[in-house]
Amino acid sequence: MSNKRELIVDVGMHRGRDTEFYLKKGFDVVAIEANPDLAKQGRLEFSEFIAAGRLRILNVAIADFEGTIDFFAFDEHDDWGTVSDEFRMRNEALGVGVRSLKVPAARFENLLADFPTPYYVKIDIEGADFTCLSSFGRLAEKPKYVSIEPSLTSKRQATREFELLRSLGYTKFKIVNQALHSSINLPNPPREGIYTDFRFDGYSTGPFGEECPGEWVSYGKAFKRYRRLLLEQRFFGAGAPLYGTRLQRLYERLVGEPVGWYDVHAAR
Repeated sequence: MSNKRELIVDVGMHRGRDTEFYLKKGFDVVAIEANPDLAKQGRLEFSEFIAAGRLRILNVAIADFEGTIDFFAFDEHDDWGTVSDEFRMRNEALGVGVRSLKVPAARFENLLADFPTPYYVKIDIEGADFTCLSSFGRLAEKPKYVSIEPSLTSKRQATREFELLRSLGYTKFKIVNQALHSSINLPNPPREGIYTDFRFDGYSTGPFGEECPGEWVSYGKAFKRYRRLLLEQRFFGAGAPLYGTRLQRLYERLVGEPVGWYDVHAAR
């Protein structure tokens, strides 16, 4: 990888929308994807960047051990792939077919051993975000920015995630509604990397760092908002009692934004 450009690590590459964005912003990228079909697809799509030394795609699942692990792939929803039994059971309960694959497993800090300290790490791996984030404590240097897709079903798990971020030295937070990504216009002049007129979709984590929408807030303010979102999901999230009803539409008008899925961005 080049020593001239800063590095972003895309944990959960999926179809590569975020990886494409980071490359167009001028960053080098290490993309991690457990699904072998998606990793192969990414290597074909981004072959020029790989050949130029700007991208590495690692076909591996993040775990707290080295070896192999069961990965559950959902062909109708390839963004739902997971190593979590809890997520597998949730998805199967929705009637989605599942395939179990044996894939390589590795600790996140070991994967980064041959790379410079990332500027930003995006984590979105369906139930294993906490495992990946926990490894930050074993890194010699912490990334300046990180994002995770946190739990929206368990206050206990959400508390663990927020407290872990704080213990790792992250002091500023943004909670970003992914349902609003399609309306984002990136700033020009840019505040991160180089300018690109990138259009985000439902498979994108979206802008990062100082281009991430909203104001940075303290741990206390961020977690206070997150407690409200936990309650919101209990009533209006997918499969919840009031999902898709007139009461949901009324609630969305009241809060001024659609009920969506959320990422937590944190900065040191």
